[in-house]
Amino acid sequence: MRAKELVTKQGKKATANSILYLDMDGVLADFFAVYSKIAGVENYKDIPPAKVDPTLDSLVGTDFFAKLPKFPTTDQVVNLAVKYAGKYSICSSPLRGDYANSEKHKKIWIKQNLNPLPKTIEITPNKAQFATNGQTPNILIDDKRTNIDAWEKAGGIGIKYQADEDPVILIQNELDKAYGRTSLREDKFDRCFEYAEQLFNRAKEKGLDAEL
Repeated sequence: MRAKELVTKQGKKATANSILYLDMDGVLADFFAVYSKIAGVENYKDIPPAKVDPTLDSLVGTDFFAKLPKFPTTDQVVNLAVKYAGKYSICSSPLRGDYANSEKHKKIWIKQNLNPLPKTIEITPNKAQFATNGQTPNILIDDKRTNIDAWEKAGGIGIKYQADEDPVILIQNELDKAYGRTSLREDKFDRCFEYAEQLFNRAKEKGLDAEL
């Protein structure tokens, strides 16, 4: 089986009508660094369960989301989205118990930090409602596994990516698969396979035992 065939059989494919959504926190904005600092720990994973709710509650009514720093890779991620889809949109969750205020400050952050700006901005606790565009699967790049799982279950294409843990090349590789493109490595694989196939056929023609 060729590399191209492997890619094609991965499942749903994006089209020119697919909308590419980027999550904000954890993908473009460094939520975790500031969140950890407020909780008094080095890493957000070290926040005790009993401290999670009080820490999140302390953000209610503040401009927390407007002041988050960009990741060093944010512009690269946006440029990749534009390269593949021509444009991109934002799909981000609001802070629980502070929907309107957190939406307001997320939009302020987006306006101040992203260029080009997204086509649309969806701030919603139910991201999966945007998983398809008619019969066409949309794409979500998100750091939260539960969001990705719900998105895919609803018919979309999910890419799990967290900027402080994953390389940007992960997004490129997954978008190649989503759009059915062949990466450089896959091109090399195909050329090697074709060369091996030629050798196999020549061996057969000469009556030699050969297996491929």
